[in-house]
Amino acid sequence: MVSAWIADKRLSDRERERRREERHEKLAMRRADFQRETLLALQAASQKLMRVAAAMHHKDRMAFRKTGAWQKQQLGEDLSNEHLRQTTETKLLASRVLDNETREVANEFRKLASTVSICGSEGDAEERLNAAANMQGILIERIGQLVRELDEPR
Repeated sequence: MVSAWIADKRLSDRERERRREERHEKLAMRRADFQRETLLALQAASQKLMRVAAAMHHKDRMAFRKTGAWQKQQLGEDLSNEHLRQTTETKLLASRVLDNETREVANEFRKLASTVSICGSEGDAEERLNAAANMQGILIERIGQLVRELDEPR
């Protein structure tokens, strides 16, 4: 009777441990899926923010050619709202990324892209836009590396 109880207890303990490991594995898979989705969304959001920053810079350059004054015109509500939307989206997505380096690169990119339209001269704006494009390239590469690591067999 005692030996049956001990055998049953061992079986119960093994079953409990197996269920715990399954829960742990499912949680790890959900975390990896969430990170993958977040990283891919951050790549897309960074591209949209870069496009908005370039559109704002283009509008500033066209106005500068007409007026000879840098940064004296409004950018328009649509472009301004899209800039806010993409800046916010990039910041929110970056805040969900577990990797510190990626968060830092994403935040630096966002800051550069967001300040192109407030530079004091065409040259400064051009430099800032180029720096944002370079930082975005670094971000895209880093995200690609992380996604590949997530997809590696465990």
